[in-house]
Amino acid sequence: MRQIDLQQARALHDRILVFDGHNDPPVERVHRGEAPLNWMRRDPAYHMDVPRMREGGFDGGFFIVGNGPTADVMFTLERTLAQIDAHPDDLRLVLSSQDVADAKANDQIGILMTIEGAQRWLRGELDMVRLFYRMGIRCLGITHGEGGEEEGFLQGSKSPFGPCTMAERDAERKNARGLTDFGREVLHLSNELGLVTDLAHINDRAFYEVLELSRKPVTMTHTAVCALCPHWRCLTDDQIRALADQGGVLGIAFAPFFIDPEAATIDRLVEHICYVAELVGVEHVAIGSDFDGLGTTPAVVPDVSQLPLLTQSMLAHGLSEAEVAQIWGGNFARLLQQTIDP
Repeated sequence: MRQIDLQQARALHDRILVFDGHNDPPVERVHRGEAPLNWMRRDPAYHMDVPRMREGGFDGGFFIVGNGPTADVMFTLERTLAQIDAHPDDLRLVLSSQDVADAKANDQIGILMTIEGAQRWLRGELDMVRLFYRMGIRCLGITHGEGGEEEGFLQGSKSPFGPCTMAERDAERKNARGLTDFGREVLHLSNELGLVTDLAHINDRAFYEVLELSRKPVTMTHTAVCALCPHWRCLTDDQIRALADQGGVLGIAFAPFFIDPEAATIDRLVEHICYVAELVGVEHVAIGSDFDGLGTTPAVVPDVSQLPLLTQSMLAHGLSEAEVAQIWGGNFARLLQQTIDP
């Protein structure tokens, strides 16, 4: 590896767009009973707050306001919008790719509101998709692992979780039940309205069905490489190629159990990034930290203030400044242009 001075890496980091595909502060803070939400106060109990976002050169990202198992989406959505309204100099709601650029230009943090695991909140009603869009949601996750044939599920069987073998992956793709009729309807409407479709937590059969049916590029916001860390939540080489062929983007997460349970270092995380870049091209890999979504598990990058260390490691591994810029924000910015913009 090359020797890269942190100051040199920081200079690049501050120039480029740093836009993260998956952040859980809204749901995690509501889940812990914080009322009202206060992202402006430094709080080491979390991975993220605005003071440390500033320190880490964080320009924005996808923020989860509802998921399957935890905080109520309406409650969390309202509290998130209240935070944005209360701090207009610091926070900006992202409804288009131009909002991302404007937030960066105006030294604001761009907040793209996302629902992860939509089944619980849609209640089998397409009008709920339309309502959430009107309320500012711009990304919808097919599942948070849940699935079933009962009314309202978007995929027909649950997604496995934990370490896996390739033989188990092959069997799962054959035996799993993919998108339900309602799931197909939600995907079609998401394309029509201008919602990003997130495949994180999806089962393998539904994964390929979405790629076949979606008219717009999709993303898996927080994942890693199964060849480097065999886990159900990581993508196989075939899946990475299929996602890239569809024009999609995958975000590498900071979860140690996705990176390397034995040695989850920043350098090992960058090996996942480089693997995807070499397999399908740098234009299909990004960052999806999962900050504040790991419970008590330490993240590979300790908190948002330490993000320049990842930039330093990417440069040390031989990625160019232009490639680092694509990975940190350029690829997600392009995806937003192709999906949520009119």
